[in-house]
Amino acid sequence: MRWLIRLALLALASASQVSAAPSVTAQLLACGDDQIRLYEGADNGMRETWRWTAQTAPGLPAVYRTTLLRKIDDCKAVDGGKAILATASTGAVVLVDRASGKVLFRARAPMAHSADLLPDGRIAVALSLHEAGNRLEIYSRTKNEKPLLHLDLYSGHGAVWDAQRQRLFTLSHDMIQAFRLEDWATRKPRLIETQRWQLPGKRDGHDLSLDPDTHDFAVTTEDGSWRFSPESGEYVAIPFLNPARQVKAINFNGDSVAWVQAEDSWWSYGFTVAKRDGSARERINVTGIHLYKIRWFR
Repeated sequence: MRWLIRLALLALASASQVSAAPSVTAQLLACGDDQIRLYEGADNGMRETWRWTAQTAPGLPAVYRTTLLRKIDDCKAVDGGKAILATASTGAVVLVDRASGKVLFRARAPMAHSADLLPDGRIAVALSLHEAGNRLEIYSRTKNEKPLLHLDLYSGHGAVWDAQRQRLFTLSHDMIQAFRLEDWATRKPRLIETQRWQLPGKRDGHDLSLDPDTHDFAVTTEDGSWRFSPESGEYVAIPFLNPARQVKAINFNGDSVAWVQAEDSWWSYGFTVAKRDGSARERINVTGIHLYKIRWFR
């Protein structure tokens, strides 16, 4: 009888351990100043676990360390999380190897605000307000500093490759545009615009990201945040961030959402994570950085 009691107690303990297992760890990139950080966490909050700074990056030319990467304004995990693609409004785009911190690709790009990887080793970069900006540039990741082509893009703030739709989506001051890739594997690739949609509200597009679960886009403007469907062409206000001024980034992932809203000029002292509907909000404060953008690490 005693061994039966012991067995029952062991079974109860084992079941208790299974039910108390922690949730899957969330990972989120955050950037500002010359830094890119990785935050990780579960039910007990998020903490910084990795950091890259331009000043200490191996093999990076001095002008990038001191000037061109002074204000990083976007950072995306690419190559399955092995690399991070980052832009800086102070004039650069870089592809960083996460393991070593080495820069795999770099280019001067005045007022660069967003970038994404395209098929066949190409990189799209959206440039904002600058006499040498206001355009979309395409590079080969194997050739530093040499754009393959460029198109006009006034106040470029977003570049997102949608592999499912096989389109490059861009965000500018007044609109979202979709481009088809043509002659892409040749020395003279082309981008063909297939559609455009005027932004809602007060326009002034600021952030564009793809929701991997609904496959809609999240977009922020001067006065709010919206969901956008290319199929319907409709913008639907995100209730918990509309109206809301200066939302610098919003990113959905699974049952979660994260965002940054400017608190002092153009930067913030932290970011917010919540359930997809905006409930159960948690504020994550950061120090030693003028925070500008966040992206789920995926």
